[in-house]
Amino acid sequence: MSRPLLPLKAGAIVFTLLWTAWMMWWSGSFSSANVAVLAFCGAAVGYLWYRAMRWQLERMGMLPRHQDPAK
Repeated sequence: MSRPLLPLKAGAIVFTLLWTAWMMWWSGSFSSANVAVLAFCGAAVGYLWYRAMRWQLERMGMLPRHQDPAK
């Protein structure tokens, strides 16, 4: 795990947890199926948020560009 990405990854985890908790509270149903679906969706949203923020921060020059190890 590279150091410049550590705060971004921690932020994505916090965003995922908050989004999932908010959706569970908003839905009002705590059945096991609802919790499983919202947990899966929360992980997907957190990952997409991480990729979008990483792309934007790289584009703005606040993060180093992603280097392809095959090159």
